[in-house]
Amino acid sequence: MKSQNKINTLILILISFTAVFSQIEKGNLNSYNYVKSNLEFLASDELEGREIGSRGEKIASLFISEELEKYGVKPFGENGTYFQNFNIFAEGFDEGANVAFQFEDSSKIVYENGTDVCFLSRNLPSEKSANKLFNIVFVGYGIESDEDNYNSYKDIDVNGKVVICLNGSPKKDGKEILSENTVRKYKRSNAKNETAKEKGAAALIVIADDGILNFWNYIQQMATSKKYFLESELKTEDQNDIPSVVLNENAAKTLLANEKYNLDYINNNLSDPANFELKTKIKLNYKILSEKKVARNVIGVIEGNDTNLKNEFVAIGAHYDHEGIKGNQIYNGADDNGSGTVTILETARRLALEKNNKRSILVIFHTGEEKGLLGAEYLTKNSNFIDKIISYTNIDMVGRESEDSIYCIGASKLSKELGKLVEDANQSSAKFYLNYKFDDPNDPNRFYYRSDHIHYAEKGIPIAFFYDYMNEDYHKPTDDVEKINFNKILKTVDLLENLTISISNLDHKLKLD
Repeated sequence: MKSQNKINTLILILISFTAVFSQIEKGNLNSYNYVKSNLEFLASDELEGREIGSRGEKIASLFISEELEKYGVKPFGENGTYFQNFNIFAEGFDEGANVAFQFEDSSKIVYENGTDVCFLSRNLPSEKSANKLFNIVFVGYGIESDEDNYNSYKDIDVNGKVVICLNGSPKKDGKEILSENTVRKYKRSNAKNETAKEKGAAALIVIADDGILNFWNYIQQMATSKKYFLESELKTEDQNDIPSVVLNENAAKTLLANEKYNLDYINNNLSDPANFELKTKIKLNYKILSEKKVARNVIGVIEGNDTNLKNEFVAIGAHYDHEGIKGNQIYNGADDNGSGTVTILETARRLALEKNNKRSILVIFHTGEEKGLLGAEYLTKNSNFIDKIISYTNIDMVGRESEDSIYCIGASKLSKELGKLVEDANQSSAKFYLNYKFDDPNDPNRFYYRSDHIHYAEKGIPIAFFYDYMNEDYHKPTDDVEKINFNKILKTVDLLENLTISISNLDHKLKLD
Protein backbone atom coordinates (compact mmCIF):
# COMPACT_ATOMS: atom_id res chain seq x y z
CA MET A 1 0.00 0.00 0.00
CA LYS A 2 0.96 3.59 -0.52
CA SER A 3 2.08 5.46 2.57
CA GLN A 4 -0.34 7.87 4.30
CA ASN A 5 -0.18 11.44 3.05
CA LYS A 6 -0.54 14.41 5.31
CA ILE A 7 -3.72 16.38 5.84
CA ASN A 8 -2.47 19.15 3.51
CA THR A 9 -2.65 16.75 0.59
CA LEU A 10 -6.14 15.73 1.65
CA ILE A 11 -7.37 19.32 1.65
CA LEU A 12 -5.93 19.95 -1.82
CA ILE A 13 -7.56 16.82 -3.18
CA LEU A 14 -10.93 17.67 -1.64
CA ILE A 15 -10.78 21.20 -3.07
CA SER A 16 -9.94 19.86 -6.52
CA PHE A 17 -12.84 17.40 -6.49
CA THR A 18 -15.22 20.12 -5.35
CA ALA A 19 -14.04 22.52 -8.05
CA VAL A 20 -14.34 20.04 -10.89
CA PHE A 21 -17.93 19.15 -10.08
CA SER A 22 -19.29 22.38 -8.63
CA GLN A 23 -21.58 22.88 -11.64
CA ILE A 24 -24.29 20.23 -12.05
CA GLU A 25 -26.35 21.01 -15.13
CA LYS A 26 -29.70 19.40 -15.85
CA GLY A 27 -29.35 16.73 -18.50
CA ASN A 28 -25.64 16.20 -17.90
CA LEU A 29 -25.51 12.48 -17.13
CA ASN A 30 -21.77 12.05 -17.45
CA SER A 31 -22.09 9.24 -14.95
CA TYR A 32 -18.76 7.57 -15.53
CA ASN A 33 -16.81 10.67 -14.51
CA TYR A 34 -18.89 11.27 -11.41
CA VAL A 35 -18.70 7.67 -10.24
CA LYS A 36 -14.99 7.28 -10.92
CA SER A 37 -13.93 10.56 -9.32
CA ASN A 38 -16.13 10.01 -6.27
CA LEU A 39 -14.76 6.53 -5.70
CA GLU A 40 -11.15 7.61 -6.25
CA PHE A 41 -11.58 10.08 -3.42
CA LEU A 42 -13.58 7.91 -1.01
CA ALA A 43 -11.23 4.94 -1.43
CA SER A 44 -8.01 6.97 -1.29
CA ASP A 45 -5.39 6.54 1.41
CA GLU A 46 -6.21 10.04 2.64
CA LEU A 47 -9.49 8.76 4.10
CA GLU A 48 -7.61 6.15 6.13
CA GLY A 49 -10.09 3.33 5.56
CA ARG A 50 -13.21 5.20 6.76
CA GLU A 51 -13.50 3.32 10.05
CA ILE A 52 -16.53 4.19 12.18
CA GLY A 53 -15.84 7.04 14.59
CA SER A 54 -12.57 7.98 12.88
CA ARG A 55 -11.33 11.13 11.18
CA GLY A 56 -11.65 9.34 7.84
CA GLU A 57 -15.32 8.61 8.51
CA LYS A 58 -15.98 12.29 9.24
CA ILE A 59 -14.19 13.42 6.07
CA ALA A 60 -16.15 10.88 4.01
CA SER A 61 -19.44 12.03 5.56
CA LEU A 62 -18.63 15.67 4.75
CA PHE A 63 -17.78 14.76 1.17
CA ILE A 64 -21.00 12.78 0.75
CA SER A 65 -23.10 15.59 2.22
CA GLU A 66 -21.46 18.17 -0.07
CA GLU A 67 -22.20 15.99 -3.10
CA LEU A 68 -25.83 15.59 -2.04
CA GLU A 69 -26.19 19.34 -1.62
CA LYS A 70 -24.77 19.95 -5.11
CA TYR A 71 -27.19 17.42 -6.57
CA GLY A 72 -30.19 19.12 -4.99
CA VAL A 73 -30.83 16.35 -2.47
CA LYS A 74 -32.13 18.03 0.69
CA PRO A 75 -30.79 17.30 4.19
CA PHE A 76 -32.85 14.91 6.32
CA GLY A 77 -30.68 14.50 9.40
CA GLU A 78 -30.58 16.35 12.70
CA ASN A 79 -31.16 20.11 13.02
CA GLY A 80 -31.40 20.76 9.30
CA THR A 81 -28.18 18.87 8.49
CA TYR A 82 -27.46 15.67 6.59
CA PHE A 83 -26.07 14.00 9.71
CA GLN A 84 -27.44 11.63 12.32
CA ASN A 85 -24.81 11.49 15.06
CA PHE A 86 -24.74 8.83 17.78
CA ASN A 87 -22.39 7.54 20.45
CA ILE A 88 -20.50 4.28 20.21
CA PHE A 89 -17.97 2.58 22.46
CA ALA A 90 -14.84 0.86 21.15
CA GLU A 91 -13.73 -1.79 23.61
CA GLY A 92 -11.07 -4.47 23.62
CA PHE A 93 -8.46 -6.38 25.57
CA ASP A 94 -5.21 -4.60 26.39
CA GLU A 95 -2.13 -5.41 24.30
CA GLY A 96 -0.53 -7.30 27.18
CA ALA A 97 -3.42 -9.77 27.61
CA ASN A 98 -2.21 -13.34 28.06
CA VAL A 99 -3.05 -16.77 29.44
CA ALA A 100 -0.70 -18.47 31.91
CA PHE A 101 -0.71 -22.20 32.71
CA GLN A 102 0.78 -23.07 36.11
CA PHE A 103 1.69 -26.76 36.28
CA GLU A 104 1.79 -29.04 39.31
CA ASP A 105 5.55 -28.55 39.68
CA SER A 106 4.98 -24.74 39.78
CA SER A 107 6.51 -24.23 36.32
CA LYS A 108 4.63 -21.86 34.01
CA ILE A 109 4.03 -21.22 30.36
CA VAL A 110 2.51 -17.98 29.08
CA TYR A 111 0.69 -17.47 25.78
CA GLU A 112 0.07 -13.96 24.49
CA ASN A 113 -3.44 -13.21 23.26
CA GLY A 114 -3.62 -13.72 19.49
CA THR A 115 -1.01 -16.50 19.32
CA ASP A 116 -1.90 -20.07 20.32
CA VAL A 117 -4.65 -18.73 22.56
CA CYS A 118 -7.28 -16.13 21.72
CA PHE A 119 -9.62 -14.21 23.98
CA LEU A 120 -13.05 -14.37 22.40
CA SER A 121 -16.21 -12.84 23.82
CA ARG A 122 -19.21 -11.58 21.90
CA ASN A 123 -19.89 -9.28 24.83
CA LEU A 124 -16.65 -8.32 26.51
CA PRO A 125 -16.29 -9.66 30.06
CA SER A 126 -15.90 -7.75 33.28
CA GLU A 127 -12.53 -7.87 35.02
CA LYS A 128 -13.84 -10.01 37.91
CA SER A 129 -11.85 -13.01 36.72
CA ALA A 130 -8.75 -11.12 35.59
CA ASN A 131 -5.30 -11.72 37.07
CA LYS A 132 -6.37 -14.50 39.45
CA LEU A 133 -5.24 -18.12 39.68
CA PHE A 134 -8.03 -20.67 39.12
CA ASN A 135 -8.51 -24.42 39.19
CA ILE A 136 -9.62 -25.95 35.88
CA VAL A 137 -12.39 -28.49 35.27
CA PHE A 138 -12.85 -30.38 31.99
CA VAL A 139 -16.56 -30.63 31.12
CA GLY A 140 -16.72 -32.58 27.85
CA TYR A 141 -18.68 -30.55 25.31
CA GLY A 142 -19.97 -28.08 27.91
CA ILE A 143 -23.61 -28.89 27.10
CA GLU A 144 -26.62 -29.24 29.37
CA SER A 145 -29.90 -30.50 27.88
CA ASP A 146 -32.92 -31.75 29.83
CA GLU A 147 -34.55 -32.73 26.54
CA ASP A 148 -31.72 -35.18 25.86
CA ASN A 149 -31.05 -36.12 29.48
CA TYR A 150 -27.50 -34.98 28.80
CA ASN A 151 -25.36 -32.97 31.22
CA SER A 152 -21.65 -32.28 30.83
CA TYR A 153 -21.67 -30.76 34.33
CA LYS A 154 -23.17 -33.77 36.11
CA ASP A 155 -21.75 -34.50 39.58
CA ILE A 156 -18.97 -31.90 39.44
CA ASP A 157 -18.69 -28.48 41.07
CA VAL A 158 -17.40 -25.73 38.78
CA ASN A 159 -18.34 -22.75 40.94
CA GLY A 160 -15.43 -20.29 41.01
CA LYS A 161 -13.39 -22.44 38.63
CA VAL A 162 -12.44 -22.21 34.97
CA VAL A 163 -14.17 -24.79 32.77
CA ILE A 164 -12.62 -26.23 29.62
CA CYS A 165 -14.61 -28.01 26.92
CA LEU A 166 -14.51 -29.25 23.36
CA ASN A 167 -16.04 -27.21 20.56
CA GLY A 168 -19.16 -28.50 18.83
CA SER A 169 -21.43 -31.31 20.00
CA PRO A 170 -21.00 -35.08 20.50
CA LYS A 171 -21.37 -37.42 17.54
CA LYS A 172 -21.45 -41.16 16.99
CA ASP A 173 -20.35 -42.60 13.66
CA GLY A 174 -20.29 -39.04 12.35
CA LYS A 175 -23.91 -38.32 13.33
CA GLU A 176 -25.24 -35.98 16.01
CA ILE A 177 -26.50 -37.80 19.10
CA LEU A 178 -28.38 -34.85 20.57
CA SER A 179 -31.67 -33.33 19.43
CA GLU A 180 -31.80 -30.78 16.65
CA ASN A 181 -32.89 -28.11 19.15
CA THR A 182 -29.88 -28.72 21.38
CA VAL A 183 -27.41 -28.81 18.50
CA ARG A 184 -28.84 -25.58 17.11
CA LYS A 185 -28.70 -23.87 20.51
CA TYR A 186 -25.05 -24.76 21.11
CA LYS A 187 -23.98 -23.70 17.64
CA ARG A 188 -24.52 -20.14 18.88
CA SER A 189 -21.17 -18.66 19.76
CA ASN A 190 -22.31 -17.60 23.23
CA ALA A 191 -24.33 -20.64 24.33
CA LYS A 192 -21.55 -22.51 26.13
CA ASN A 193 -20.47 -19.30 27.83
CA GLU A 194 -24.01 -18.76 29.10
CA THR A 195 -24.22 -22.31 30.47
CA ALA A 196 -20.84 -22.04 32.18
CA LYS A 197 -21.81 -18.69 33.70
CA GLU A 198 -25.07 -20.16 35.03
CA LYS A 199 -23.01 -22.86 36.76
CA GLY A 200 -20.88 -20.24 38.48
CA ALA A 201 -17.74 -20.74 36.38
CA ALA A 202 -15.16 -17.96 36.40
CA ALA A 203 -14.23 -18.39 32.73
CA LEU A 204 -14.67 -20.71 29.75
CA ILE A 205 -11.86 -22.31 27.73
CA VAL A 206 -12.77 -23.92 24.40
CA ILE A 207 -10.52 -26.42 22.59
CA ALA A 208 -10.58 -25.56 18.90
CA ASP A 209 -11.71 -28.18 16.40
CA ASP A 210 -11.07 -28.13 12.65
CA GLY A 211 -14.01 -25.78 12.12
CA ILE A 212 -12.21 -23.15 14.21
CA LEU A 213 -8.65 -24.01 13.20
CA ASN A 214 -9.50 -23.48 9.52
CA PHE A 215 -10.13 -19.83 10.39
CA TRP A 216 -7.39 -19.40 12.98
CA ASN A 217 -5.89 -16.34 11.30
CA TYR A 218 -9.28 -14.65 11.45
CA ILE A 219 -9.77 -15.73 15.08
CA GLN A 220 -6.39 -14.22 15.97
CA GLN A 221 -7.36 -10.97 14.28
CA MET A 222 -10.69 -10.82 16.10
CA ALA A 223 -9.03 -11.50 19.46
CA THR A 224 -6.78 -8.46 19.13
CA SER A 225 -9.35 -6.12 17.54
CA LYS A 226 -11.71 -3.73 19.25
CA LYS A 227 -15.41 -4.47 19.43
CA TYR A 228 -17.90 -1.69 18.85
CA PHE A 229 -21.17 -1.15 20.69
CA LEU A 230 -24.00 1.32 20.60
CA GLU A 231 -24.27 3.22 23.86
CA SER A 232 -27.62 1.51 24.51
CA GLU A 233 -25.97 -1.92 24.25
CA LEU A 234 -23.43 -1.45 27.03
CA LYS A 235 -23.74 -4.10 29.73
CA THR A 236 -23.54 -3.82 33.47
CA GLU A 237 -20.87 -5.91 35.18
CA ASP A 238 -23.41 -8.59 36.10
CA GLN A 239 -24.72 -8.73 32.52
CA ASN A 240 -21.28 -9.20 30.97
CA ASP A 241 -20.06 -12.59 29.79
CA ILE A 242 -17.47 -14.52 31.69
CA PRO A 243 -14.15 -14.51 29.79
CA SER A 244 -13.93 -16.96 26.88
CA VAL A 245 -10.61 -18.21 25.54
CA VAL A 246 -10.05 -20.61 22.64
CA LEU A 247 -6.93 -22.80 22.48
CA ASN A 248 -5.41 -24.18 19.31
CA GLU A 249 -4.10 -27.73 19.21
CA ASN A 250 -0.61 -26.79 20.40
CA ALA A 251 -1.85 -24.96 23.51
CA ALA A 252 -4.45 -27.63 24.29
CA LYS A 253 -1.88 -30.42 24.05
CA THR A 254 0.45 -28.50 26.36
CA LEU A 255 -2.28 -27.91 28.92
CA LEU A 256 -3.45 -31.54 28.99
CA ALA A 257 -0.10 -33.31 28.49
CA ASN A 258 0.28 -34.52 32.10
CA GLU A 259 -3.37 -34.73 33.07
CA LYS A 260 -5.58 -37.75 33.67
CA TYR A 261 -6.49 -37.71 29.98
CA ASN A 262 -4.44 -36.01 27.26
CA LEU A 263 -5.88 -34.35 24.17
CA ASP A 264 -5.49 -37.37 21.88
CA TYR A 265 -7.31 -39.60 24.36
CA ILE A 266 -10.09 -37.05 24.84
CA ASN A 267 -10.60 -36.72 21.08
CA ASN A 268 -10.59 -40.45 20.35
CA ASN A 269 -11.57 -42.47 23.42
CA LEU A 270 -13.21 -40.50 26.18
CA SER A 271 -16.87 -41.34 26.66
CA ASP A 272 -19.23 -38.41 26.83
CA PRO A 273 -20.53 -36.79 28.93
CA ALA A 274 -17.38 -36.94 31.02
CA ASN A 275 -15.64 -34.50 33.34
CA PHE A 276 -12.61 -34.29 35.60
CA GLU A 277 -10.53 -31.69 37.45
CA LEU A 278 -7.06 -30.82 36.15
CA LYS A 279 -3.90 -30.58 38.22
CA THR A 280 -2.80 -27.53 36.22
CA LYS A 281 -4.09 -24.08 37.22
CA ILE A 282 -4.72 -21.08 34.98
CA LYS A 283 -4.51 -17.30 35.16
CA LEU A 284 -6.14 -14.95 32.64
CA ASN A 285 -4.25 -11.68 32.63
CA TYR A 286 -6.13 -8.84 30.94
CA LYS A 287 -7.66 -5.40 31.18
CA ILE A 288 -10.67 -4.11 29.25
CA LEU A 289 -10.02 -0.79 27.50
CA SER A 290 -12.99 1.39 26.50
CA GLU A 291 -13.19 4.54 24.36
CA LYS A 292 -16.28 6.62 23.60
CA LYS A 293 -16.61 7.93 20.02
CA VAL A 294 -19.16 9.77 17.91
CA ALA A 295 -20.35 8.03 14.74
CA ARG A 296 -22.41 9.45 11.90
CA ASN A 297 -25.05 8.34 9.40
CA VAL A 298 -25.71 10.61 6.39
CA ILE A 299 -29.33 11.08 5.26
CA GLY A 300 -30.83 13.09 2.40
CA VAL A 301 -34.25 13.27 0.79
CA ILE A 302 -35.59 13.85 -2.71
CA GLU A 303 -39.09 15.13 -2.11
CA GLY A 304 -41.97 13.49 -3.93
CA ASN A 305 -44.14 15.44 -6.35
CA ASP A 306 -47.48 13.87 -5.39
CA THR A 307 -49.30 15.66 -2.57
CA ASN A 308 -50.94 12.46 -1.32
CA LEU A 309 -47.83 10.23 -1.50
CA LYS A 310 -44.89 12.52 -0.70
CA ASN A 311 -45.01 11.66 3.01
CA GLU A 312 -44.18 8.03 2.24
CA PHE A 313 -40.57 7.07 1.55
CA VAL A 314 -38.75 4.76 -0.81
CA ALA A 315 -35.32 4.29 0.77
CA ILE A 316 -32.06 3.45 -0.98
CA GLY A 317 -28.78 3.08 0.86
CA ALA A 318 -25.28 1.76 1.35
CA HIS A 319 -22.76 1.66 4.15
CA TYR A 320 -19.84 4.01 3.59
CA ASP A 321 -17.52 2.83 6.38
CA HIS A 322 -14.76 0.25 6.07
CA GLU A 323 -12.02 -1.37 8.18
CA GLY A 324 -9.71 1.61 8.76
CA ILE A 325 -5.99 1.08 9.43
CA LYS A 326 -4.53 -2.18 10.73
CA GLY A 327 -0.87 -2.17 11.57
CA ASN A 328 0.71 0.04 8.92
CA GLN A 329 -1.76 -0.84 6.16
CA ILE A 330 -4.80 1.14 5.05
CA TYR A 331 -7.90 -0.83 4.12
CA ASN A 332 -9.43 1.42 1.45
CA GLY A 333 -12.53 -0.67 0.76
CA ALA A 334 -13.01 0.35 -2.86
CA ASP A 335 -15.53 -2.41 -3.51
CA ASP A 336 -16.57 -2.80 0.14
CA ASN A 337 -18.33 -0.50 0.13
CA GLY A 338 -17.01 2.42 -1.85
CA SER A 339 -18.77 0.89 -4.85
CA GLY A 340 -22.14 0.90 -3.09
CA THR A 341 -21.60 4.43 -1.80
CA VAL A 342 -20.94 5.90 -5.24
CA THR A 343 -23.82 3.87 -6.70
CA ILE A 344 -26.19 5.55 -4.26
CA LEU A 345 -24.65 8.97 -4.90
CA GLU A 346 -25.01 8.66 -8.67
CA THR A 347 -28.54 7.28 -8.43
CA ALA A 348 -29.48 10.18 -6.17
CA ARG A 349 -27.94 12.67 -8.61
CA ARG A 350 -30.01 11.33 -11.49
CA LEU A 351 -33.24 11.11 -9.50
CA ALA A 352 -32.82 14.66 -8.20
CA LEU A 353 -32.35 15.92 -11.77
CA GLU A 354 -35.36 14.05 -13.12
CA LYS A 355 -37.81 14.87 -10.29
CA ASN A 356 -40.09 12.10 -11.51
CA ASN A 357 -40.88 10.50 -8.16
CA LYS A 358 -44.34 10.64 -6.58
CA ARG A 359 -43.16 9.37 -3.20
CA SER A 360 -40.18 10.92 -1.49
CA ILE A 361 -36.87 9.09 -1.80
CA LEU A 362 -34.61 8.70 1.23
CA VAL A 363 -30.91 8.53 0.41
CA ILE A 364 -29.11 6.86 3.31
CA PHE A 365 -25.43 6.24 3.99
CA HIS A 366 -24.94 4.08 7.09
CA THR A 367 -21.77 3.89 9.11
CA GLY A 368 -20.64 0.98 11.27
CA GLU A 369 -21.75 -1.87 9.03
CA GLU A 370 -18.33 -3.45 9.36
CA LYS A 371 -18.57 -3.39 13.17
CA GLY A 372 -21.97 -5.03 13.52
CA LEU A 373 -24.45 -3.05 11.37
CA LEU A 374 -24.40 -0.32 14.02
CA GLY A 375 -25.50 2.62 11.88
CA ALA A 376 -28.50 0.79 10.44
CA GLU A 377 -29.46 -0.49 13.87
CA TYR A 378 -29.32 2.99 15.36
CA LEU A 379 -31.24 4.59 12.50
CA THR A 380 -34.06 2.04 12.48
CA LYS A 381 -34.47 2.25 16.27
CA ASN A 382 -34.16 6.02 16.67
CA SER A 383 -35.79 7.69 13.65
CA ASN A 384 -39.41 8.90 13.57
CA PHE A 385 -39.83 8.19 9.85
CA ILE A 386 -39.21 4.43 9.88
CA ASP A 387 -42.90 3.49 9.76
CA LYS A 388 -43.27 5.64 6.63
CA ILE A 389 -40.64 3.71 4.63
CA ILE A 390 -42.30 1.32 2.17
CA SER A 391 -39.10 -0.33 0.85
CA TYR A 392 -35.34 -0.31 1.33
CA THR A 393 -32.82 -1.24 -1.36
CA ASN A 394 -29.32 -2.00 -0.10
CA ILE A 395 -26.21 -1.75 -2.28
CA ASP A 396 -23.20 -3.46 -0.70
CA MET A 397 -20.28 -4.36 -3.02
CA VAL A 398 -21.19 -4.07 -6.72
CA GLY A 399 -17.90 -3.19 -8.44
CA ARG A 400 -16.21 -6.55 -8.98
CA GLU A 401 -16.75 -9.98 -10.54
CA SER A 402 -18.76 -10.53 -13.75
CA GLU A 403 -20.02 -7.37 -15.42
CA ASP A 404 -23.13 -9.15 -16.64
CA SER A 405 -24.41 -10.69 -13.42
CA ILE A 406 -25.16 -9.69 -9.86
CA TYR A 407 -26.54 -11.44 -6.79
CA CYS A 408 -29.98 -10.35 -5.64
CA ILE A 409 -30.90 -11.31 -2.09
CA GLY A 410 -34.18 -11.06 -0.20
CA ALA A 411 -36.26 -9.22 -2.81
CA SER A 412 -39.17 -11.67 -2.60
CA LYS A 413 -38.79 -12.65 1.03
CA LEU A 414 -41.29 -10.15 2.45
CA SER A 415 -42.98 -9.05 -0.77
CA LYS A 416 -43.21 -11.10 -3.96
CA GLU A 417 -44.41 -7.91 -5.63
CA LEU A 418 -41.04 -6.30 -4.91
CA GLY A 419 -39.32 -9.35 -6.38
CA LYS A 420 -41.27 -8.91 -9.61
CA LEU A 421 -40.51 -5.18 -9.71
CA VAL A 422 -36.79 -6.02 -9.43
CA GLU A 423 -37.08 -8.38 -12.40
CA ASP A 424 -39.00 -5.83 -14.47
CA ALA A 425 -36.62 -2.98 -13.62
CA ASN A 426 -33.63 -5.12 -14.52
CA GLN A 427 -35.09 -6.17 -17.88
CA SER A 428 -35.78 -2.58 -18.85
CA SER A 429 -32.33 -1.33 -17.79
CA ALA A 430 -29.19 -3.27 -16.84
CA LYS A 431 -30.29 -6.70 -18.08
CA PHE A 432 -28.11 -8.42 -15.47
CA TYR A 433 -28.30 -12.13 -14.93
CA LEU A 434 -29.84 -11.96 -11.45
CA ASN A 435 -28.43 -14.76 -9.32
CA TYR A 436 -30.68 -15.78 -6.42
CA LYS A 437 -28.34 -18.45 -5.04
CA PHE A 438 -28.06 -16.81 -1.64
CA ASP A 439 -31.83 -16.75 -1.12
CA ASP A 440 -31.60 -20.43 -0.26
CA PRO A 441 -32.51 -20.60 3.47
CA ASN A 442 -29.95 -23.39 3.89
CA ASP A 443 -27.08 -21.38 2.41
CA PRO A 444 -24.34 -21.30 5.07
CA ASN A 445 -23.25 -17.74 4.22
CA ARG A 446 -26.53 -16.29 5.55
CA PHE A 447 -25.93 -13.03 3.64
CA TYR A 448 -29.55 -11.98 4.18
CA TYR A 449 -28.67 -11.39 7.84
CA ARG A 450 -25.25 -9.81 7.31
CA SER A 451 -25.79 -6.33 5.90
CA ASP A 452 -27.72 -3.20 6.83
CA HIS A 453 -31.02 -4.18 5.20
CA ILE A 454 -31.75 -6.79 7.89
CA HIS A 455 -32.66 -4.06 10.38
CA TYR A 456 -35.26 -2.72 7.92
CA ALA A 457 -36.59 -6.21 7.23
CA GLU A 458 -37.00 -6.76 10.98
CA LYS A 459 -39.32 -3.72 10.94
CA GLY A 460 -41.46 -5.40 8.26
CA ILE A 461 -40.06 -3.24 5.44
CA PRO A 462 -39.56 -5.12 2.13
CA ILE A 463 -35.92 -5.10 1.08
CA ALA A 464 -33.76 -5.92 -1.92
CA PHE A 465 -30.01 -6.43 -1.58
CA PHE A 466 -27.55 -6.32 -4.51
CA TYR A 467 -24.09 -7.82 -4.07
CA ASP A 468 -21.16 -9.03 -6.19
CA TYR A 469 -19.74 -11.80 -3.92
CA MET A 470 -16.13 -10.63 -4.31
CA ASN A 471 -13.82 -12.81 -2.21
CA GLU A 472 -10.31 -12.24 -3.57
CA ASP A 473 -9.71 -8.93 -1.77
CA TYR A 474 -12.53 -9.05 0.77
CA HIS A 475 -11.45 -7.22 3.96
CA LYS A 476 -7.90 -7.00 2.68
CA PRO A 477 -5.71 -3.94 2.07
CA THR A 478 -5.74 -4.86 -1.63
CA ASP A 479 -9.39 -3.82 -2.17
CA ASP A 480 -8.39 -0.80 -4.25
CA VAL A 481 -9.87 1.36 -7.01
CA GLU A 482 -7.61 -0.09 -9.70
CA LYS A 483 -9.60 -3.34 -9.59
CA ILE A 484 -13.06 -1.77 -9.88
CA ASN A 485 -15.29 -2.39 -12.90
CA PHE A 486 -17.01 0.96 -13.33
CA ASN A 487 -19.27 -0.34 -16.08
CA LYS A 488 -20.78 -2.78 -13.59
CA ILE A 489 -21.38 0.05 -11.13
CA LEU A 490 -23.10 2.08 -13.85
CA LYS A 491 -25.32 -0.87 -14.75
CA THR A 492 -26.25 -1.15 -11.08
CA VAL A 493 -27.10 2.57 -11.07
CA ASP A 494 -29.37 2.00 -14.09
CA LEU A 495 -31.15 -0.84 -12.32
CA LEU A 496 -31.48 1.01 -9.02
CA GLU A 497 -32.75 4.19 -10.67
CA ASN A 498 -35.38 2.25 -12.60
CA LEU A 499 -36.44 0.21 -9.57
CA THR A 500 -36.66 3.23 -7.27
CA ILE A 501 -38.89 5.16 -9.68
CA SER A 502 -41.11 2.10 -10.17
CA ILE A 503 -41.68 1.71 -6.42
CA SER A 504 -42.05 5.44 -5.88
CA ASN A 505 -44.81 5.75 -8.46
CA LEU A 506 -46.92 2.75 -7.42
CA ASP A 507 -50.54 3.67 -6.67
CA HIS A 508 -50.36 1.42 -3.59
CA LYS A 509 -47.87 0.26 -0.99
CA LEU A 510 -46.00 -2.94 -1.73
CA LYS A 511 -48.05 -6.01 -0.90
CA LEU A 512 -46.59 -8.02 1.99
CA ASP A 513 -46.60 -11.83 1.93
